[in-house]
Amino acid sequence: MKKNLSNLLQRGNLTPKQRYLLLIQNDIEKERTGKEILTKADEQALIGWQAKTPAEAREWNKYNEGWKLGGRVGIEAEFVYAETKAEHYRKNIMAIELTIYPFYRERLNALQALKKIKVVDINEAVAITKKQREQKLKDGINFDFAVHQFAFENLSDEIRKDILILDEEAEYEPSYLNDEETIADLFNGKDELTKEAKTKYAELVASRSYNKFAKEYQLHGAFAGLPIMDIAKKWAKDKGITPRQEDYERYEKMTGGILNKARRNGSKEIADKMNKEFIERPQEKKDEWLLEDSLKEILEDYTKENKTTIKRILKETLLKWLDNSLLIKKHTPLFNSKQKNTYSGDTKHQHDKLFKEWLKAKDKARTTLQKLIAKGDLKTKETGQDKTITGESLYNFKGDFKFIKRFKERVDRYDANAGLIYADDDKEHTGDNLDRELLIAKRDKDGKPAIVSLFGMSLKKIETGLQPHFFKETDKDGETYLEFNSESVKEAFTSAVANIKDGYAKLLAFQEILKKLNKIYEAETDHALKQRIGQVSEFIDDHNFFVENALEDLMGFGVGFGLYKKPLKTKESLLIEKDKIKPHAETITKWAEHFRGVFNDEF
Repeated sequence: MKKNLSNLLQRGNLTPKQRYLLLIQNDIEKERTGKEILTKADEQALIGWQAKTPAEAREWNKYNEGWKLGGRVGIEAEFVYAETKAEHYRKNIMAIELTIYPFYRERLNALQALKKIKVVDINEAVAITKKQREQKLKDGINFDFAVHQFAFENLSDEIRKDILILDEEAEYEPSYLNDEETIADLFNGKDELTKEAKTKYAELVASRSYNKFAKEYQLHGAFAGLPIMDIAKKWAKDKGITPRQEDYERYEKMTGGILNKARRNGSKEIADKMNKEFIERPQEKKDEWLLEDSLKEILEDYTKENKTTIKRILKETLLKWLDNSLLIKKHTPLFNSKQKNTYSGDTKHQHDKLFKEWLKAKDKARTTLQKLIAKGDLKTKETGQDKTITGESLYNFKGDFKFIKRFKERVDRYDANAGLIYADDDKEHTGDNLDRELLIAKRDKDGKPAIVSLFGMSLKKIETGLQPHFFKETDKDGETYLEFNSESVKEAFTSAVANIKDGYAKLLAFQEILKKLNKIYEAETDHALKQRIGQVSEFIDDHNFFVENALEDLMGFGVGFGLYKKPLKTKESLLIEKDKIKPHAETITKWAEHFRGVFNDEF
């Protein structure tokens, strides 16, 4: 309390206002904590007080009238809360379907994938299998890739394990070791790169940032041991670029959503972990994470404003960095590294030794394969600028090479959806005869599983039982939208949302009124209202959680091998932007007039 209660009571000459405020503060404390600040005797003394003058009576009556008016505010707020709560539960009959919508979607998408299984008879199945086998034999193996695989299998166990520590995909993905060879060639036995070599290196690395399939620049990926993101962060640091306010707001929303989701799922352990990882993360770590998350967007905005490209920015940044000994001090190439430590753990051998062993194994593998080709044991064909070892010669080869054994096994194995791994522009590999799972079953006249078949009946039954009641998906312009199943559902849903927003705005307005009463009565007159506002705030959070949950991409990669639709969108936002809801102006005006009629300028 702001007043010293003992001193006030001992003085005995309390003003009517002081007496009334003590009683109000006592009532509020009792309601909040169950304990009173006045003794029974003190309370009776204050209640039994009689005004001695008309002025004292008017003062007492003013605060009594104001308190009754505040009570009316509380009653009206309760009515608004009750109506808002009812709207919340009315809407939730529909909104709860949103919480399980990812379940519907995942299974309906899986059902669509089942429908894409090619229905064939036994003769067609044999023909398709044969054609796929012929295609694999026709493809053969790229000569350079064969050298890489053959070299890798001929390494000693220790060297092979060390290289896999450097790059866990090195056995089947040559890019990392190829990049390291490129860097070694650019150094050409010198201690530093020449100006020309730096330019070539910067061009190669910057070009790696472009994804030709997505047709856009991306900041993930790396050239040898240098992540593209590191170059982008270096540019940002040189420019003094830090996360934007909108990035912090997105971070707060994201972390809050994670915590709410964990709490709703009843996982205190996960919530505590998320709180430690995100909320309690040091500011420096938050800034670093936020910058990485938003850097591509920042770069794109910068290129538009400055009429440049991301590739040019990365290249120029890298050239400056190279002048500051980037490949000497920070990202030492393998051929020149005496280190053993890596991000994934320590190697047993120094990196320069591993690189030498790799080059020796690769030279030996190339020489061996070239001799076999010269003898005619293996045959090659020219494919554009590359050379390919033919599949027929690989399949007929009698030697005990692991990479050739793997090739033979792949040729003899029918690979369902094999065509999906081929490049989009390789039209020869994308027909129905190559890239589909096969179902040998009874067909109808349209070539689909007959409804009387076990497979056909099962599909129909599953599809019928998986249909949502209130929502549906529509496809337009290559996007998939979540929409209401009917106009009546849309009207009921949007009406309830509007009423919840209106109720929240009115409760905020009542709070603005009671904040002024807090000052007048020197007490927390709005403590009960705060609870109601908190509950409606949770209603809104629940609503937003339901909507966001429905739009969540459970597959994690959107289209997913061409079998799954894109992540859901909505044509109009279904979220309630709680932070943008302002106190209801008419409610404030109405009640402010009532209170000014009691308190005049004091209110």
